[in-house]
Amino acid sequence: MANYQVTASQLTPNTTVHIKGKLTYSRLAKLVDGEDLIKADANRVKNGMSPIGRAHTSVNLSDAEVVFANPAGPTLEETFVNERRYVSSKHADHGQCYSMDNKSTNLPIVAVQNAAGEAEQVILEGDLAAGLEVTLVLRVYKPKGYSNCGLSLDLVLLHEPVRYYNPGVNTGELAARGIIFAAPPKQVSGADVVAAGATSAGEAYAAAESLPANTDAATGLPAPAPAAAAVVATPPVVQPAPAPVAPVAHVAPAAQPVESPEQEIARLRATLAARDAASANSGGDSAFGDAPAEDESPWSDPAKQPVGQGISYSG
Repeated sequence: MANYQVTASQLTPNTTVHIKGKLTYSRLAKLVDGEDLIKADANRVKNGMSPIGRAHTSVNLSDAEVVFANPAGPTLEETFVNERRYVSSKHADHGQCYSMDNKSTNLPIVAVQNAAGEAEQVILEGDLAAGLEVTLVLRVYKPKGYSNCGLSLDLVLLHEPVRYYNPGVNTGELAARGIIFAAPPKQVSGADVVAAGATSAGEAYAAAESLPANTDAATGLPAPAPAAAAVVATPPVVQPAPAPVAPVAHVAPAAQPVESPEQEIARLRATLAARDAASANSGGDSAFGDAPAEDESPWSDPAKQPVGQGISYSG
């Protein structure tokens, strides 16, 4: 058992102690409660420590050093905290360690020190990553009905940008190799992605299943029915028959003059005579001759045209 010079009964309430180090573990974004509290207490008992038994926040430091207000004259409170540093039997490379279980139901304030040296409060989105350099501000308080004083964790001041714990990515190891995240990576559940995808797709299938028939799932408005369905659902409407109009294409041609037998015989004879004349002029071997060139057509020269042959009609 450690032999301490300062006991808890010697502390003065509302005095503060600053201790600086690197995070090895922290639970500051939410209380350790419920199932987490049961597991944490079981782990403490397993390691020979007393269970806490109530909701709390926790923080562990490596390379812990008390920041004395006056190094030449440490206060009793600073000495009390300094004496309670320890060396881990499992992690001797962590140097002097310090652990703090804050039993307040309020979460400690977390702030980041900016370039101007000012503290800016941040609301944590998750547990902080190991390796962050921080300063803990502890305050002495006196519980009612107890002779000994306790310590409360009032502030966690980060001396570098916020990084969050990610079980799948060792950001410290990556940073040592030159891979630095612009924003802390977050573990994403595949189930969450599927659920988010269904929602962003308009909750398409699930929403459509819950809507009435013939409803547009995207707008919730009645959807237009298909054309075929409209014909079936709508009773026929009798329209008055339009007046018949003869299409222009089917207008009967004007009546031609009727030939007498003598006229028809004369026309046929004239046609045969014209063919014979054309065959003789072209010198072709066939009955009708080869088709003449355009400039050799017997009809292009009036002198070559048959005289007194053709179709005539006398009124």
